Amino acid sequence: MSNPKQHVGQDSRRRFLQAAGLAAVGGGLLGVERAANAAAPAAQAAARSATQTDVDVIVVGGGFSGVTAARDVSKNGYRTLLLEARNRLGGRTFDTQFGEHHVELGGTWVHWTQPHVWNEVTRYGLGIKETPGSQAEHMVVMIDGKPTEFSVRDRYEELVQGFHAYFGESRLVWERPWDTHFRWPELAARDATTAAERMQRVKLTALQRNVLTAMVEGLAHCPLQQASYVEMLRWYALPVHDVPTMFDSEGRYQIEEGTGALIRLMAADSRAEIRLSTPVRRIERRDDAVVVTPQTGPAISAKAVVLALPPRVLKDIEFAPALSAGKLEASRSGFTTSGIKYYVEVKGRLGNVNLMTSAKDRLGLALTYKSLPASTLLAGFAPDGRELDGNDEEDMQGALRTLLPDAEVLACTSYAWVQDPFAQGTFSSFAPGQLTRHFDELRRDEGRVFMAGGDLSEGWRGFIDGAVGQGAVVARRVSQFLADNA
Repeated sequence: MSNPKQHVGQDSRRRFLQAAGLAAVGGGLLGVERAANAAAPAAQAAARSATQTDVDVIVVGGGFSGVTAARDVSKNGYRTLLLEARNRLGGRTFDTQFGEHHVELGGTWVHWTQPHVWNEVTRYGLGIKETPGSQAEHMVVMIDGKPTEFSVRDRYEELVQGFHAYFGESRLVWERPWDTHFRWPELAARDATTAAERMQRVKLTALQRNVLTAMVEGLAHCPLQQASYVEMLRWYALPVHDVPTMFDSEGRYQIEEGTGALIRLMAADSRAEIRLSTPVRRIERRDDAVVVTPQTGPAISAKAVVLALPPRVLKDIEFAPALSAGKLEASRSGFTTSGIKYYVEVKGRLGNVNLMTSAKDRLGLALTYKSLPASTLLAGFAPDGRELDGNDEEDMQGALRTLLPDAEVLACTSYAWVQDPFAQGTFSSFAPGQLTRHFDELRRDEGRVFMAGGDLSEGWRGFIDGAVGQGAVVARRVSQFLADNA
């Protein structure tokens, strides 16, 4: 068996760049520039002529937040340009083919408790399918160094009681999970608490403790001692403080046609011009305009800029004048490390199963994604991406065999979000102590630069829903700013 640490990083940057098509160069266009100007209201036309700029609004970032903002602002009659560094839209969602299987290498699940994205799915008439493993019939959990298999039905009450114990403060801290400040003193008192510290304080059975460890590390996408307890409470509060709804909201329902289908429909519904393969190097704020300079090509001026980027990447763009010290500090150190999401096809039919280990056993949380005639496709979340190579069949097989001694891996795939320079990780979950320190400052606009991105939203922060919601909120704010300054 090869050393997994030796696999990680060897040609991985080249592999993920090829997989995502990031080797493409130039400012390719998605479609053509929309002819919105003719329909613009008179006040907005006056706003355009007051100060001569190339466009009215530049949106930086083509994930769901950026595409939502670009669509909504452009439909308000403003000349809008979206710049995306990759050669595709979607940001940290990325649906693709893995052999004969359609898989989601990034954000995946949606639910009617997530109003913004559910509205978009409904608006564009997309279908919904289910992930079988979200309704697991049996689990295999590492307990005291040994794999333990059991029927979920037989241990259901014990499992639910464990969740209630661990997340028992959710209503106290997140009575209104769409309003971070509503219970601010309670949140602030616990903000520095790690998920591991909470686990130590709660009385749990061995089964409850090991299942919860795997679940929380899977949700946080990092080892337990690095995860924020209050962030995990939010993940429980949003699905109405209810265990079955939590499983349904965060891992059951997918867009049948894929996340890529939704974002392409949203982009096609926009009047914005979209330039792909156009990473931004510099953003200069002036009194009456903002000048955005791509890494290649001429600078572009606008009356306002929307930043729809993961906070981790803000430090890598040159701002003049500089972004606030608080934003830069958050970009450098305000968020947890990030694990990996992987898919692995295993010989044999495993049924609807959940596999669970802690970070030290590398596998993390895996569940049945699709049952096939002679094999099972699992989707998984490893808390420490440095310890498991999701693209190495031998390494994946070694990790699986800690729970399933006879497991035979047929194929596997993953995407190195940590090594993607335009993501630098999966969703940006605040590290312990950092939500109260950085949340408000990251959301604060700076002059003509407006802060979007799903990692800055209220509610389902870090989900597709949060991205869509924050994009819509910022689009309204930008449109009002332009109208007021016509």
